[in-house]
Amino acid sequence: MDDQEIFDNVNGRMHGPMNGFIKKYFGDFRYIPEEASLEIWTAGKVHSRYVVPKVPPSPNNFIQWFCNYTSQESGPARGHWHILSDDMAPGDGVNNGSERLLLTMSAPLALNKNTAKWDHVQVIGQFHHGGICYQDGLLHLCRSAHNVFASQPTRLFLHGFYMRGSLVELWVFDRSGLYCSEIIDIQKEFVQFLFAILRYQQMTDSELGNIDIIKTDESGSYIVLDNTVTPPLGKLYLEHQPIAAREGLVGNGTTCYQARTPNTSQWNHVLKFKWRWARKRSEDELLVQAKEKGVWGAVSLDYYHEVESTANLRRSLRWGTHRKLVKAKFCERQESIEERCIVDGLVDYTEETDDFFQNRILTCVITSPVGGPLHTFQSLKELIQVFRDSIKCHRSLYCDARILHQDVSPGNMIILDSQDENKPKGILIDLDSAIELADGLETEPEITGTRPFMAIGVLKSERHTYRHDLESFFYVFLWTIITNHTDNPPATSKLRRWSDGDWNELAARKILDMNLENFQSILEEFTTEFDSLKPLAQSLHQILFPVRDGVLWTGTESSCEAVNKLYDRFISAFEESIAFEACKQIYDK
Repeated sequence: MDDQEIFDNVNGRMHGPMNGFIKKYFGDFRYIPEEASLEIWTAGKVHSRYVVPKVPPSPNNFIQWFCNYTSQESGPARGHWHILSDDMAPGDGVNNGSERLLLTMSAPLALNKNTAKWDHVQVIGQFHHGGICYQDGLLHLCRSAHNVFASQPTRLFLHGFYMRGSLVELWVFDRSGLYCSEIIDIQKEFVQFLFAILRYQQMTDSELGNIDIIKTDESGSYIVLDNTVTPPLGKLYLEHQPIAAREGLVGNGTTCYQARTPNTSQWNHVLKFKWRWARKRSEDELLVQAKEKGVWGAVSLDYYHEVESTANLRRSLRWGTHRKLVKAKFCERQESIEERCIVDGLVDYTEETDDFFQNRILTCVITSPVGGPLHTFQSLKELIQVFRDSIKCHRSLYCDARILHQDVSPGNMIILDSQDENKPKGILIDLDSAIELADGLETEPEITGTRPFMAIGVLKSERHTYRHDLESFFYVFLWTIITNHTDNPPATSKLRRWSDGDWNELAARKILDMNLENFQSILEEFTTEFDSLKPLAQSLHQILFPVRDGVLWTGTESSCEAVNKLYDRFISAFEESIAFEACKQIYDK
């Protein structure tokens, strides 16, 4: 994710300062002035004792002091601090005179001077001497948090601190947002700051936000399931790398692994961890409903369990409305360092919103069958068949089960290895964002989907419809052809811009790209091997974007007749292209 995407993801999902923050996460301490010592207490007893330096560090010598002090004061510490300049850590570009402070609980060599192994990081810190505005400094911290959650997808929450000069805010990140403590001025409250830094190094795995649901033995990583299903699944081994992971710090955090039972080498299940919004229908209910209604091509639900919730993780803290940064864009850097005044915290740079805390529940969902990613198609005929059958699956979900998918994207379509002509070659998976149609009418419209593939109407905050999902299928079709078995379109592709800017800018850009002249330039991006798919792309474009009264029409007709007509035309276009590819194969032989 780029900085704008991270900013959009976290902005409006912040709380603070929170009363009781330090007591909840750090416990108690006692400072003995005559001995210049700090006692850290747990369970009513002294857990450890540390020497307190007579003079707190200044911003000028903080990094050197921090490095020296934390390396000398080992005590009962489990962790090791590492200091990296921002230009030495991955994904951040140019160093702005700031430093990352990263805590690991593994060996000191988990990080080196040039790179951060984010799967080892347990606490994140961000230090700025000056010369950076509040929003940009906080964004740096959020970038680190994003990297940790991306590398540790089952992480429950993450500790961090943000330091500007002598002012420190302690932070916690979870899938519902981020929240902070009162400001600590280390020139005046040095012992309080020292206490927090030392406690980070002593925290247990649960205090750090780790979960022990995934374990490891000589055969690899595995999860043990309770026997709530028949036959019981018991122990499942997970493939080392996830097959799909949703980027973003706040939100579903969906991560999927292929899984297998101990007595087979076949990956025959998909295990998904997801932080669903508590107010939304759980995916298991929608999958059960799809099965009961006989949805064509629906995946089978093999297991469902709710593991944890952000409401429980945040218990004992009181919540008001979220806060958002006052400036919608990042700070202009026109002032000199001397002109900057960094004396305030979150409240001074944000304003309250009308949105309240959204409780998210960590769910473990296991489904079958397992399929291949969309980009692994072996022939043009297979690619077209996968799209046709995924659209048929979408139609059955919508018409038979009254479920609207709302997130048609490459990651949510899989290729099935089926030789049976009566079974689908590809299906639509992942009901993370799906809604039951009856529920959708009772809620306010919201922008849902994966950014490059969102329909124009969705980007304009219209209520999501079946036609918008068909438009998303079209964008995925173009994307799959132009990326041609790779992750991203070429640097010169128009599709590169489908992820840039705010929602209104994206809507305006897609309207321009879908007019007849600009669409022809997109077709010119097809390489020679995909020339035979140009007529199909043109047919789909004409079906979706007719010109009415001289204007590109992107609306939805909702009558039963109109719904069936649009699906029929869409599927027929793919059928005709499949027939053409079959004839071409015979001719080539």
